[in-house]
Amino acid sequence: MPIDRVAAAVLRPTMPGDVYAPQFVVVLPNRWAVGQSLRICFYGGSAAVRTQILDAAKTWLNYANLKFATGGPAGQNCHTHDSSEIRIGFSEPGYWSYIGTDSLSAWATDRATMNFAGFDTAPIPEPHFSGVVLHEFGHALGFHHEHQSPAEGCDNEYDWDKLYAYYQTHYGWNRQKVDENVRQFLSDRRAYDWSAPDPTSIMVYASDPQFLRRGTASPCYFHENNTLSTLDQQGARTTYPAQSVRQHLMAQARTLSQLVARTSGSLKDALSRQLTLTQQEIPRQK
Repeated sequence: MPIDRVAAAVLRPTMPGDVYAPQFVVVLPNRWAVGQSLRICFYGGSAAVRTQILDAAKTWLNYANLKFATGGPAGQNCHTHDSSEIRIGFSEPGYWSYIGTDSLSAWATDRATMNFAGFDTAPIPEPHFSGVVLHEFGHALGFHHEHQSPAEGCDNEYDWDKLYAYYQTHYGWNRQKVDENVRQFLSDRRAYDWSAPDPTSIMVYASDPQFLRRGTASPCYFHENNTLSTLDQQGARTTYPAQSVRQHLMAQARTLSQLVARTSGSLKDALSRQLTLTQQEIPRQK
C-alpha cells in the first residue's frame, strides 16, 4: 500500500486514487460542510495515544469552522459498519489519510480512513508526532501536498525517468499512475483552490533530492514541518469560514450549480452528488 509521511523522506502518495498539493490546495468536491461535526473513532490504541492524537488534531479547529465528535478525551472505538467520518487505525504501513469526503466512499467501508503505523506501541517523539497528526488531519479536511500545486511548477524540477523507475520497482505503478499521483494539478479553479507557494506548510511533503534535477538546490526540495503555517491557517479559514451553516450551504449550492453546468465526466458526477447533499441539508439549518 502506498504510504504518506514516513521516516525516509521519499515522495510517496497517500492512498490509491489520491492527489495532493500545497500550502493550501483543496479539491473542492472533497470539502466537508462548513460547521459540520466530524465523528472520529479508533481501531485500537491506548487511551494515552488516542488523547495525544486528538489534542494535536484539534489545532485545526482554531481556524476551521468544523467540530470533532470524539465521544470523550480519549475517543471511542470503531464498530462494525461504523459510519464515522474519520476512522483511525494503527495496523497498516505508514502514515496516511483519505482526502476529505473520500472517507465516505464505498471502498472505505469497514476500514480505517487514517493510519498511524506503530503509534499504538511506540509513538514517535514530539514535535514530529504532532507534525504527522496535523499533516494527516489536513488531508482528512480536504488539503493536499505541496508539490502538485499549480503554483509550484514542480513538474519541471523532477527527473521523471528516475521517478518512473522508482515507482515501478517499489509499487508496480505504470507511468499513468505516477503522473496521476505526482504531476501538478491543472490550473482550474472550478475544481481546485490554492494559495501562493508555502514551504513552511504542514502539508509540505519532504522530497528526496535524488529525484530532483537540481537536487537540494531545487525550489521543490522540501523539508517536513511540524506546525501549521500562516497560509495553512488562512486556508482553513477560507475553506471553512466562520459563518452560519445555512449561509454557507446556500452559497455553496449556488457555486456548485454553476460548476455542474460547466463540467463533465467524473468531476461533474462528484459535484452533482455534493450539490444534492447540500440542497438536502439547507432546510435542516435554521
